[in-house]
Amino acid sequence: MKKATHYFQIIDGLTRMFLARLDDLHPALLLVVIPLFVVVVGAAAFAVAVIAAAVTLITAAGGVILLARWAITAAAAYSSRSRTAVTT
Repeated sequence: MKKATHYFQIIDGLTRMFLARLDDLHPALLLVVIPLFVVVVGAAAFAVAVIAAAVTLITAAGGVILLARWAITAAAAYSSRSRTAVTT
C-alpha cells in the first residue's frame, strides 16, 4: 500500500508541475487543456470498460462452448450404450 501511495504522489506532483508550467506559459491554455484532459481520461476509462466487457463476453462464450461439448458428449454416450431388454 505504501508503494501505491508513493506512485500517486509522484503522479500528482508531475500533474501539478505540468499545470503550473502551462499556466506560466499562458493563463488561457488551461481553458483548452483541462477539458481536453478530461475527454482523454474519459475515453481511456471507456476503453477499459469496453475491453472488460469484451473479456467477460469471450469468457462467457467459452463457458457455453464447454457446456455444449459436455452435453453433446453425454448425449453421444447415452445413445451409444446398449439397450438390453430387462425381463423379470
